[in-house]
Parts: sequence; C-alpha cells; structure tokens
Amino acid sequence: MRELNIEFQEQYKRLDKLCKEMYSSHEGVSAYIQDMEQTPYNEQKAVYNWDIVYKQLKHLRWMRNQLAHEIDIDTDFCEQDDIDRIKQFYESIMNGTDPLARAYKAKQQVVQYKTTPIIEPKYDNNDETKQRKSLWNRIASKIKSWFS
Repeated sequence: MRELNIEFQEQYKRLDKLCKEMYSSHEGVSAYIQDMEQTPYNEQKAVYNWDIVYKQLKHLRWMRNQLAHEIDIDTDFCEQDDIDRIKQFYESIMNGTDPLARAYKAKQQVVQYKTTPIIEPKYDNNDETKQRKSLWNRIASKIKSWFS
C-alpha cells in the first residue's frame, strides 16, 4: 500500500502544480475548489456532474492532507480508484472538459444566443424559396380561377 500512497501524492502534486499555474497562485487545487464555490448556481447547474466533481476534489484534497500531516505513509489508505480520479481530473482540465470550463462555455453560449440578432428571411416573388400560400388560400385561388 505504500506504493499507492506515494503514487497518490505524486499525482496530486502534478494536479496541484497545474492548478497553481492556471491561477498564478500558490493555492493550487484549493484555488480551483474556491472558484467552484464562487460560481453562481445558475452556471453550476449547466454542468451535470458539478456536485460530484466538487465533492471528489474536496475528498482528494482531504486525503492528501491526511497523508501529508496525519497518516503514516505505510498505512493502507489510498486505492487505485483515488489515483485514477486525480488523473481523470487532470486530463479534464487539459482537455477543457472540467466543470469550470464547461460552465464557462455554457455561459458563453447563452450570451451569444442573447446577442445574436434574429434575421427574418426576405422572399422575392421570383425567388424559388418564396413562401407557400396556406392550404386554404390555395384552394380559394383554385376556385376563383374556375369562375374567371
């Protein structure tokens, strides 16, 4: 189990370094978590697994703190799933699919939708794309043509 604990710490350091670089901060994962906490609810709800990732990150940070300050490195503490979660989160940041990136993209789509003008198509009588008359108007025109 010592190997898993060491691997966990190494992967956490890698993730923490990435977050420190992203935020230009010494906080790392904690800065990411704070950013999640400060994100408005209407933006959070655009990301289907927001709460799950948030809780996982907090748990992973707690585990790292336990290994760094409380628990002996030789204790059976980490599992492979914990390491895999850190790796998956790291990759999601690198791919732009992490919760904050997805919330930002959803927000931008809403802003773009609200600011995009609606352009009504213009039809010309000679244009092949002209609007068709309603069924009732076509029937009325046909009947009128019989009497003229």
